[in-house]
Amino acid sequence: MTCSRTQRLTYGFVGLVVGDAALLLYLLLNAVWVRAALLAAHVGQPYAQIPVAIQVFAIYAAFSLIGWLSVGVPIVLFLPVSSIIRRPWLQVVTLGAFLGPLAMVALLLVLGGGHIRLERTAPLFIFSILVSTVSFAVYVALLRKRFVDNK
Repeated sequence: MTCSRTQRLTYGFVGLVVGDAALLLYLLLNAVWVRAALLAAHVGQPYAQIPVAIQVFAIYAAFSLIGWLSVGVPIVLFLPVSSIIRRPWLQVVTLGAFLGPLAMVALLLVLGGGHIRLERTAPLFIFSILVSTVSFAVYVALLRKRFVDNK
């Protein structure tokens, strides 16, 4: 069972794009829900919700790419494919959910000069879990499909 590094990186990047798409969908659905609530209550700025969600997504997508480069790429390149594709889906999802916060902590350490300040970062950790779980699951699904198709 071999898979070239280029193929693994491609599958990992596709996973990242799908994970970011899941985040965009989540943010847009939340913005629509908040917009409807604001319209019903006749308060706030209901029409600003979707543009704000897109702006938040753009910022987070840039940071998720940095997180993928710092944590995802080493996982893709150094974790043996055979050990990944044999794992049950629950373990795959659990590992994927763990990788996002790991990347987030690494990013916060770099941005904080070696110190982590966790105030008001809960949504970022939730977003990182969503993106990394979907990304890793898609990566493993693509690897499994490749090896099942080649048998």
